[in-house]
Amino acid sequence: MYKENDDTAESRPFRLCERCGQPTPANLPQCVNCGAISLHAVVADEQARAERRFAHALFSRATPVTYALLAVNLVVFVLMMIVSRASDDSPTLIAFGAKTNELLQSGEWFRLVTPIFIHAGLPHLLLNSYALWVVGPQVEKLYGSARFLLIYLLSGVGGVAGSYFGQILLRKSFDAPSVGASGAIFGLFGVLAVFGFRYRHELPPAIRRALTAGVLPVIVINLFIGFSFPFIDNSAHVGGLITGATLTLLIPYIAPGRERVSRTGLLIIILCAAVIVYCFAQAYRTSGGHLAWRGAVVESYLDGINSAQKALSQSFRSILESATPQDKKAAIGSLSGAIEKLQKTRTPDQQSEQIRLELLRIARKQQALMTAPGGGGKIDEVLANYDDYEKTWSRLEEWVKSEGSKRGLTLGKGDKQSK
Repeated sequence: MYKENDDTAESRPFRLCERCGQPTPANLPQCVNCGAISLHAVVADEQARAERRFAHALFSRATPVTYALLAVNLVVFVLMMIVSRASDDSPTLIAFGAKTNELLQSGEWFRLVTPIFIHAGLPHLLLNSYALWVVGPQVEKLYGSARFLLIYLLSGVGGVAGSYFGQILLRKSFDAPSVGASGAIFGLFGVLAVFGFRYRHELPPAIRRALTAGVLPVIVINLFIGFSFPFIDNSAHVGGLITGATLTLLIPYIAPGRERVSRTGLLIIILCAAVIVYCFAQAYRTSGGHLAWRGAVVESYLDGINSAQKALSQSFRSILESATPQDKKAAIGSLSGAIEKLQKTRTPDQQSEQIRLELLRIARKQQALMTAPGGGGKIDEVLANYDDYEKTWSRLEEWVKSEGSKRGLTLGKGDKQSK
């Protein structure tokens, strides 16, 4: 057991010798004036030596599982790129095992595990890989490889569960696929945050302070960032954080001197690996339908966008060019059909979903203007709606250039969406 020295005393470079009363360096056990040995200095020196021995024994341990997890994440990402040339479109993510509430509710429980190893795009992979590379070895050295893998996997599952319940509680309308190792990584943050308190009577003071003080600001900053950007699934972060903190209270760490290869540890690693392999095998078994669905989603999006573009162009011309009553009636009918199609249109990702919703809003407003008394509404409202339409179409063009081409979409002549 370690007893922490008084911080004030530690900060003083000199102390008064108990025998001669003269100042002498506080870090030396003997007085430089009379040679008397200070019991307090001897205890402090021995404590410092013990802290160094403890830290060396703890942090010299190997961390093979951390690097194995990094390799698995990379392999899955490369496979996604090989299969569909993209790692961030919804059908591909779902085919590889991304979580959606609808699929979990349908009984595909393997999606509690597979999302932990899937990443939506290279930046997502690099950010999570860096975080795992930094925090993973610390936790693996504290708990050993077997317990670390168990904590990582359970924290990841807790993150997926947090995402599931978060979507229900926050009443999110778009059931976007949720993927990434961040839930598991936040679980590791939770471990470090609670570890210093859990073992406060066993850890050297300096190590306890370093673990707690270093991780708490990281947790706060990352949670703040997550709440600031709606596309970040912060519910997964919170779920992983709570799971990791709870596991710290349940799973004991491996103190220095107790390291050994045990049958129990090997069994834990084998079982965790088997669970991961089984879950991805289940994802592979269902992947064919989801990859086929990818084409159906593209076709649905094409149909909805083309219908909206044609109907809105016709309606704007009928108002701005003073068309005949028959033409206006035809334009209203086209708008009604386009609105019905847009309501049923499926989208490849969240950005295209936002574009769909905006086109739907514009079409409904245009329909209201055309059916209002007077047959065309106020011209300034029509022009404002047309301006919104052009801005939305510009966003669509940007999306097609940056993301749509990965999904088989291009813009044809006359601003018509084509495959």
